[in-house]
Formats: sequence, C-alpha cells, structure tokens
Amino acid sequence: MSSPDILIVGAGSAGCTLAHLLHHQYGYSVTLIEPGAAENPEIVAATEIDHTRPARWLKLLGTSSDWNYATEASQSLAGRSLNCPRGRGVGGSSRINAMIWFSPTDDDFNMFSTAAADDRWSTASLRSAYQAAERLVQPESARWISEPAERFLQAATPFGTPVAYRRMNRNGRRWSPAALIADSSGVQTIRASVDRILFRDDQAVGVKLTNGDEIAAGKRVILSAGSIASPAILMRSGIGPRDLLRDAGAQAWLDAAEVGQHLQDHLVMPVVFSTSAAARFDLNVSPRDLVRFDALGRGPLASNIAEAGGLFASDTLQIHVTPTHYLRFPQPGAPAAMTIAVNPTKPKSRGQLAIRSLDASEPPRIDLRYLTDPADVETTIAGVKLARSIAAQSPLQNWIGPEMVPGAKRDSDQTIAKSISRYAQTLYHPVGTCGLGRVVDADLSVIGTRRLSIVDASVFPEMTVGNPNAMVITLATWFANQLAGAC
Repeated sequence: MSSPDILIVGAGSAGCTLAHLLHHQYGYSVTLIEPGAAENPEIVAATEIDHTRPARWLKLLGTSSDWNYATEASQSLAGRSLNCPRGRGVGGSSRINAMIWFSPTDDDFNMFSTAAADDRWSTASLRSAYQAAERLVQPESARWISEPAERFLQAATPFGTPVAYRRMNRNGRRWSPAALIADSSGVQTIRASVDRILFRDDQAVGVKLTNGDEIAAGKRVILSAGSIASPAILMRSGIGPRDLLRDAGAQAWLDAAEVGQHLQDHLVMPVVFSTSAAARFDLNVSPRDLVRFDALGRGPLASNIAEAGGLFASDTLQIHVTPTHYLRFPQPGAPAAMTIAVNPTKPKSRGQLAIRSLDASEPPRIDLRYLTDPADVETTIAGVKLARSIAAQSPLQNWIGPEMVPGAKRDSDQTIAKSISRYAQTLYHPVGTCGLGRVVDADLSVIGTRRLSIVDASVFPEMTVGNPNAMVITLATWFANQLAGAC
C-alpha cells in the first residue's frame, strides 16, 4: 500500500472535516484511521434507528458506538464516578451527541488568538473559518420542539436571549461529518486502533497499529482522536510528563509536562420539575408521528431532547431545556417531567488525563476534578436559582408541578451545593489536554517534533463558552487552509 500524503488518526468531527477538505479542496491523498464498533458480546450494539432518529440519541450511550469511559471517583461529586461517553466509529462523538450547533462567541475566538499569539489566528480569520464550516455542515433550525421548550422560551425572555438550538441534522435526521467522506474515493479509511506514533529522530513518519502493522505518512501525521485519545497516544509514543510516563512503564523521549494536563468539561446541574402525564415525552410515538417523521423529518422523533437554552448572566451560565426527567430518561418508567439544566460556561476547575500502562486497550485515567475550584460551585448555585426564577414566570409557573430535583426544600446555598455534588452530570465536552501554546504551537504542531499536528478539542486553550463541536469543525477548517499553504 502506498503512503498517503496525510495520515489522520481519528475520524470524528475534526478528522472527517480535515480529510474532506484536504482531499477535495487541496488534492492531498488522505488515510483516516478509526476503530470500528466494539466487538464485545457484553456491550449492546447500537441500532440503526438510534443512529438516525434524533430523539433516540441517549440510547447510543453505553453501546458499541461508545468507548464507555468513566471518570475517576471524586469526593467533590459525593464519591461518584461519571460516565464519560466518547463516540467510537467513523463520525466519532458526533455519532452519539445531541447534535447541537452552537456558534463560537467572540470570546472564544479571542481565546484562541491570545493563546496562539500569531496574526494567522486573528478573530477575523477564525470567523471566516467558522463561516466556511457552517456552510459545510448546513445546520438546521429545530423542526419540532416540545411544549416545555416553547414555554421556557417565553418564560426566560426577561433573563436573557433563549433560543431553540440549531442542530447538525439533514431533513430532521441526525447528520455527522462522516457523511463528508462517505463516497470519497480519495480518502481511505482503515478500521483499526493506533498504538503509537512512529518517529525518525523527532520527525513523525507514520503510526503503529495495535495489531503490529505500520502505516507511513508521506507529509504529515495528524492526531484528531479527541481530548481523551490524542494525549494517550502521545504518551504511549513517549511524549508526555516524564514522571507520569515512568509510572505507566513508558520512557519519555520528549518530556512534555503539559500533555494530559488542564482537562476541563462542562458540568451541568439539572433542575427537574414534574409535569402532567399528558406532557410526558415518550420515544414510543404514535403511528401518525412515525409517518410524520419518515415523510417530513418532523414531530417528536425530530427532537434532540436538549431542545432549547442559551447563555445567561452575562454569558457565565448556559441553560439546556429538556422535556424529560434529566436523570432518568430514557429509562422505562421515567416520570413525566421537564428539566432546566444549568452549567458554568467557563469552569475554573482543571483535571488531568494519564495512561495506566502501554496497553492501548486499557482505558486511561480520566480525573476531571470537577468543582475543585469553589468558583464553579458558586456559579452553579447561581444557575440553580436562575432556573427557579425562570420556572416561576408565566407561562411555566402554573403549568409545571413541584420541583423534583434538587427539591424546593433545598433552598440554602449549602443544601444546593450538596445537591450539586450528588446530581451534577457531564455535558460530554472534554477539552484542553494538548492545549494551544502548551503542547502545540501556532501551527498546531506538537512542540519538540516535526510533521506531527493535533487538530481536535484537546488543543483548546480552555473551555469554549458553549457547546464545542462547532469550534472543533472551525479549527479543522482553519487548519486545512493553513496546511495547504505549508505542505
């Protein structure tokens, strides 16, 4: 097999976007490497309807399309370990997410510009890349929203600018950047896991797969495996904090202290209110609604569950509204409920990722250290109070029933904080483990190496204000344009 110009490890939002642009716009030969679905009989296989019907996306978590990671148990979360879903297969986490397309803010662009300290990263350049990314994705406006979301949009107006989220859908059906390479003869996809990167001196020349095969790259190796897998691959390749690598039985040929550090995520606190049985959101839709979805891409099956929300309190809080009990849906018997979930947009707590051994099949240690900075607790408490204030507005006040989580009796800061430690959940947004200006330079090249780049959420200097997937695709678009002039 001849060597491709570009070898991309990871076929998620960034990898698929890069492969499409680098081949179709710039003519490079590209090979993508992405494992297939898990072949473990103990793990349920995801069904086709779960992959196509937006309302069923939560059923994808924990399946063969998910890496099924978990965080380290945390005292700040009442001793809990949280599931840390990451998509497995072509499309990556865009295969199993809520499809929300959240435009990066000016603060997000400025964050990258400041970290890069390079004129190519100007706000204007990033905004142009975002506009190109949006043309590629063609996000849709919501084709259906539930009554709880409609009522929230009215009730929240005095507090901010609530919106029904745009979605990465086509004709009401879920869509991912995997579609960009589906029929591309110039992009080869290899279904395999990468053990490590191969180097000649400090120059990346290819990768070694876990089955022992080696694949060479003619011009560049790009890691787009995400905030969990990209730093893990670097560490197995001998790039990372020397002491952490030694503990895992690895030898660091490049002591890169920042690899795996500064791990962040959005942690969301659900405020759940009961609703009448008639308002229950049910995946078992009527024959009429099934026909409606199949023919028009509309109706309840077109819901992405996290239907509406937005930024509040001077962009320090984001709200996500679901027509469900956040903690129990889609479990059988979940009560009729709606949730106003809140999260700090710019959390200050930072964690760490580390490999446990050189065995690529062993999950890394994911220590997010949620809520270890007191400011994150304070902001989340303010978010719970905001959610309650919105719920007290017409047309929600007389429509919802009692507060189920955390419960109206938990009204002091202390009791709300205890509820946060018990009920808060991941929003599935890990970023920052190979940060711009720390692990990669302004070219997104790994500092101390040649011909090795990282393009995914791991290079975020810190958390974006809102959902990060649009920024990931923006980065891939920006990088493809830059690489075309450099290779």
